[in-house]
Amino acid sequence: MQFISRKQVEQVLSPSACLQLSRDAFALLSQGKVEQTLRSVIASEQGSLMGTMPACIEEGPYAGFGLKTVKVDFSRDAQPTSHEGCILLYDASEKGDFVVVDAASVTELRTAAASALATDILAPPGATRLAILGTGVQARKHAQMMMEIRPLQHISVWGRSEARASVFAEWCQQQLGLPATVAMTPAQAVAEADIICTVTAAKVPFLHCRDLPAQCHINAVGASAPGFQEIDSDIYAAVALYVDAREAVWHASTCLLEAKQQGLIPQEYWGTEIGERLTSDVQPTSLRPQRTLFKSVGLAVQDLVFARAVVAQTPLSGHLTL
Repeated sequence: MQFISRKQVEQVLSPSACLQLSRDAFALLSQGKVEQTLRSVIASEQGSLMGTMPACIEEGPYAGFGLKTVKVDFSRDAQPTSHEGCILLYDASEKGDFVVVDAASVTELRTAAASALATDILAPPGATRLAILGTGVQARKHAQMMMEIRPLQHISVWGRSEARASVFAEWCQQQLGLPATVAMTPAQAVAEADIICTVTAAKVPFLHCRDLPAQCHINAVGASAPGFQEIDSDIYAAVALYVDAREAVWHASTCLLEAKQQGLIPQEYWGTEIGERLTSDVQPTSLRPQRTLFKSVGLAVQDLVFARAVVAQTPLSGHLTL
């Protein structure tokens, strides 16, 4: 059994590579070339979660079985990341060995890349103002990835901790070279935003439809398991909805289910998979909807595609005892 570390993952996966891998993963899914089950989640009394995500890609360079298992700790003291786990690839090397890839680094990269891909497809080409609600690892990864697909000129930051928000804003200025300001409220953060990313572990909605500008694209990322909510259900009545996978999203998104129960989403409407925009021959009309929203909960196919791409670019030699 061989292990590929966070350092090795980050060495071979550039932002542009991550965007292409996201395209590949979502296209495979919407073309029906992936078998995957819904995420299985168990919780501890302390509030941590453990999820398992198996999948099989039927054909192509990423073909094969794989299993991601990850433990998520939402405490503020979780360092350096809230996620710990591994992606187990079966027959991933020419020797037929098992290969284990660090799951935390893959999760961080593929989550932000999915949002960037959706933004590239859905947001106006001239979008320049980004609002990020959240201050953790995903906030930084989203800021980095959004710079790959839009000519950003400003980042507005909000977090439950003003001190953490200030640290993140300073990081944006120093590491990304972008002006960044700290907003006192979510409404203030998004007031002039073209692109909005919610990347928190909130359980109570903090963003409402009344807060949104007339035109914007939203990446709703943080609430990826039942019981978590970032955006109010009323937002879903005012956006064109896109999802990473219909079955996964409607199984895991509390705010989506509540919106449908409240009649804010038509019973027959389940959203458009982002992969369908990549694979469909039918082109959308030239008129963009004023507001679009990409709801993602994370998929095993993403993890397998990213992990197999890492394995393909990483020399494997010897055996490690794990």
